[in-house]
Amino acid sequence: MKKIIAAMLLSVASSTAFAQTEKGTQNIGASFTIQTSDSKNNYFDGITNISSDVKLNIYNASINYGYFVADKLDLGLLAGYSYQKNSQDNNDTEYSQKVNGYFAGVQLRKYVLFNDKIGIRTGPAFTYSRDKSTSKYSIQDEQVTNTNSYNGRIGLDFVFYPTKHLGITSTIGNVYYTYSKSKGFYEGSANNFGASFVNNLNLGFFYSW
Repeated sequence: MKKIIAAMLLSVASSTAFAQTEKGTQNIGASFTIQTSDSKNNYFDGITNISSDVKLNIYNASINYGYFVADKLDLGLLAGYSYQKNSQDNNDTEYSQKVNGYFAGVQLRKYVLFNDKIGIRTGPAFTYSRDKSTSKYSIQDEQVTNTNSYNGRIGLDFVFYPTKHLGITSTIGNVYYTYSKSKGFYEGSANNFGASFVNNLNLGFFYSW
């Protein structure tokens, strides 16, 4: 294993295709996130054994544009769409929820690269999002809630340049704060602060010039 890792690092170090991260460079890209889960839960409520099937599907897609205001430091814009579907089916109750959302924001990212080829990028981002949630319990009418959210975060991404112009990224984690306000079936506001480490499939690709 050590020999394989050493060979990979040597290959990267000997490559002549350097990333374009100098001042004045631009890049445009897209990223995708997919998260799915399917589980079966069984529990006893004191009278009946209850079996419950729980499914979760989350999809996110975004586009972003960045301009390097200094060497290895870019300022950018981002926008995207997210879709989430949850469902739970047990002995006598069915529940489903669909969430459609749109978001847009700005970000500042500092690149730390080994031999201008592989490394990380990190920095703050500020986004606004609007979500529409539609929930339904068994035979009840649909319940619709609209939520506006304001988010600030510091993110950490893995970055790799296989060629001079093409880059590949994957999110590692975030520290974030979110304020949200909901209207509709559910009314109210919330403040959330936390950290997350991504354990799902997420990839981004961008082109630099």
